[in-house]
Amino acid sequence: MRFRAILTLATLFMTCFTIAVFAEPLHLMGGPARTDRLPENQSVSGQIASVGDAAFAISIKKDKQGSQTVEFLVDDKTKVEGKLTIGAEALVEYRSDSGRNIAVHVVVTPASGIGPY
Repeated sequence: MRFRAILTLATLFMTCFTIAVFAEPLHLMGGPARTDRLPENQSVSGQIASVGDAAFAISIKKDKQGSQTVEFLVDDKTKVEGKLTIGAEALVEYRSDSGRNIAVHVVVTPASGIGPY
C-alpha cells in the first residue's frame, strides 16, 4: 500500500513539474523571441512623374537644385483618392517591403490649370 502511495505521489509530482516547465514562455527558455513588428507607414508628397499599370512614381523636391524620383507599387489594398495623372500633386502613405515601396493610401490633387484661357 505504501509503495503505491509513493508511486502515485511521484507520478503526480513529475506531471506537475513537466507542465510547469512547458508553461514558460519561449524567450525565457532560450528560444527565439518574437520581436518582429510591422513597420510603421511613412508618407511623402510630390508631383506625379509617371503612371503605370501597377505602379507610379512621384518627383520629390529635395532642395532648390534637384529632385528625387520615388516609385510606388499599387496593390489591391491601396486606397486611391482622385485620379493618378502625370503632373498632379500626390500625398502618398506607404510601407516598405523587401526594398519596395508599396502605397497604402494615395490622395491626388489635380494639377493646377495655369495657362492661357
